[in-house]
Amino acid sequence: MNIKNIFQRIQNIFKPRDDLQNEVIVKFLRILEDVRAEDMSCDEMFNRLDEFVEAEVQSHDAEKLMPLVQEHLNMCSHCEEEYEALLDVLENTK
Repeated sequence: MNIKNIFQRIQNIFKPRDDLQNEVIVKFLRILEDVRAEDMSCDEMFNRLDEFVEAEVQSHDAEKLMPLVQEHLNMCSHCEEEYEALLDVLENTK
């Protein structure tokens, strides 16, 4: 084995893979969400609603990125109405 091959193998070992990075980021975000309090209050949800809706409008998987917000929306009709209204405004202004 020559030096060039050795360096190539070393680079391949330490070279980050894009697909792995995305998977790791999503898992990390889930862990951060789980660390938060189990029950998200409506005030906490409203603080994060803009970010959630924007992620959804931009075709990101908002539910995976912010599972506690989605869970709260599934259980709280008042917050669900706010979410629907904000989503409607953002979708109709583009």
